[in-house]
Amino acid sequence: MHGVKKICFMVLSLIALHSNAQTTWSYDEVNTKSYALYEKSAWKELLHYGREAIAAKQDFKLLRLRLGYAAFMLENYSEALNQYEQVLINDSYNATAHYYIWLCRKYLNQHDLADHELAFFSKEDLAKEKLTKLAFTQVGIEASLKTTDNTLRGNTNYEKLEISNRFGWNIHMTQAVALFNQNIYFINIPRPGFPPPPITYRTSSINQTEYYNRLTINLGRNWQVKGAYHYTYTPVDNNTFQNQTVFGALKYYNTYFDFQASANFSTVSDTSISQYDAQLGIYPLGNLSLYSFSTAIIRNRPSGSAFNFRQILGVQVAKKIWVEANVTLGKFSDLFENDAMYIYNQIDPNQFKGGLTAYASLSPKCVLAIGYTLEQRIISNTTNTFNQHSITGGLSWKF
Repeated sequence: MHGVKKICFMVLSLIALHSNAQTTWSYDEVNTKSYALYEKSAWKELLHYGREAIAAKQDFKLLRLRLGYAAFMLENYSEALNQYEQVLINDSYNATAHYYIWLCRKYLNQHDLADHELAFFSKEDLAKEKLTKLAFTQVGIEASLKTTDNTLRGNTNYEKLEISNRFGWNIHMTQAVALFNQNIYFINIPRPGFPPPPITYRTSSINQTEYYNRLTINLGRNWQVKGAYHYTYTPVDNNTFQNQTVFGALKYYNTYFDFQASANFSTVSDTSISQYDAQLGIYPLGNLSLYSFSTAIIRNRPSGSAFNFRQILGVQVAKKIWVEANVTLGKFSDLFENDAMYIYNQIDPNQFKGGLTAYASLSPKCVLAIGYTLEQRIISNTTNTFNQHSITGGLSWKF
């Protein structure tokens, strides 16, 4: 019996020693195996092995660089950012890390923030990428036709031209001019004590001109501050409204998500309005195959406060095509969207707004957008509802 116990003890000891040997991680072993996986382009296996090695306290620059490239090749740009940012903790001027962080931010559609890395590029690399501190970065056009199912509301046309510039690696400016026009018809109400005349209509023509300017400043690799001004010149009948809006925001970028807190202060049609937004963007797959933007909105005006919620969900449906669904819940008459670039200062309160937009990448620099929006509205000072249908097209070019 004693001999059996002794044999069992020896077997268990050998098993324990073998297990310890399997879980012993040395620098040489991790470096050799991770390089072999890198050479084989075994990206998924390399990421799995690298995470285990780091958990076992084997964490060094070459391993992080290999893991970053593996994630990049798998198009998980958020994971690649995690790895390359770890490289910069101990090697803040590592050219490879800065280059791939720049690419990852661009592929996550965070172009302004990506430019922060250009300060670490060599003159040769900047020349190779044709990048300069002062430059036009984007130009875009947009046009929209809005139709209704109510004869008292005419069709609406909206056109916008947008231009963006870079002033240094961390300062970006976006300017836009826009035109909005619509005819609104009112039924003439008969005067008391007089027989009702034939039904006639009074026409109000709205021809609104807009100017928008937004300044974005990178505060390091993960933070931005934004400021914007939006001016609208709106003649209506015998009145002319010169509406002004100022906007400010602080935005934080992580790797798989970003968060922005912002505020708008405006005077629209001689009414003071304030709006406060909190927006959360999520990239669960580390790229733009699936993404979400959720925005909580609080608006204050002399007549009271209101709450709205806006949700955007984007999905890549083909190699170069994305579809976004959006919905805005809650009633509103005045609403500011996209860093106050779009102002809904409409006469008819809105009960619901939702739609779909498709984006097609025509080339690495050119994107075509086509969208449809449905709005359910109430005719001003009545309980009558109507639908407004919008078709919007846009074309943008990044330099």
